[in-house]
Amino acid sequence: MKLIQLGASLCLLLASSLSLADSRQSINEVRTVSPNEQISLEVMRGKVEIRGTNSNQFRVSGKLDEKAEGFTLDSKGGFTGFIVQMPRQLREQHQEKAQGSELIIELPVGSSVSFKGVNVDVKATNISGGTSLSTVNGSINASALSNSVELTSVNGDIQSQTLSGHVKLKTVNGKITDQGASGRLNVESVNGKLQLNSQPQDLMLTVVNGEVSLALDGTQQIEISTVNGNVELELKNQSAPRIKGSSVSGKFELKFPTALDAKVSLKTTAGGGIKNSLTADQPSRAKYGPASNLQFSSGQGTGNIEINTVSGRLEISKD
Repeated sequence: MKLIQLGASLCLLLASSLSLADSRQSINEVRTVSPNEQISLEVMRGKVEIRGTNSNQFRVSGKLDEKAEGFTLDSKGGFTGFIVQMPRQLREQHQEKAQGSELIIELPVGSSVSFKGVNVDVKATNISGGTSLSTVNGSINASALSNSVELTSVNGDIQSQTLSGHVKLKTVNGKITDQGASGRLNVESVNGKLQLNSQPQDLMLTVVNGEVSLALDGTQQIEISTVNGNVELELKNQSAPRIKGSSVSGKFELKFPTALDAKVSLKTTAGGGIKNSLTADQPSRAKYGPASNLQFSSGQGTGNIEINTVSGRLEISKD
């Protein structure tokens, strides 16, 4: 009898512990929406997964933040908004993130989606109407997004696959890794590391205090600006690119196809150097001051490559 009572007590204790461990409110809400619904989402903390589906339904399911005061969900006239309501004054602790919201949000694939968070990791996939994801202290994982795509994290990494359209990736203290982006790609990073293996038609890149590795396929127009950043660029399947680059205290290492068809102009000032392993042309030193330049044409000179650096080094070679 005592053993039975002891077992019952242990079960009650375990159930009580589990209840204390996860006291979050469950949610499972569904709304019928338009196939091109404009959707706004706000979740302060936790993990959120956003999925595009072939159904004309908006569904949010999972657990709300343990500090949540509830939620609001409004859907009318082609606009849907979902917000996890949080206290105005919330003292953050690192361990509290584990008890943030854990949500799965399903919506029509043709929707336009705007997401904002603070201490939240967000994953989004299969959305064709345009996507804007923003988080402060969290990571972003995005795939199969098209149209206008903007991913922003202040203190977090961004990982993206097969994005297309007008794509913008931005981080301050994080790493950006992209695979297969196409269209127009704009990347900004401060104190971060970039690794792109992409096929954009146009690329605009701005880096401060970072390391950049670019493997580009067929990219026609490239504009790169760096301060205290090193850039490694390998360009394939494009013999006549138009490239404009500038750096301060950085290094450019550029690899081009053997059959390059472009005019090339490389200049260094206030120190630095130029190394050309692409052709037999060699740089000339300025008569006065620590400057050098290299100008030549390869093929018919259809494309144009112009790179200037202050206290940096420029190296070009063939793939």
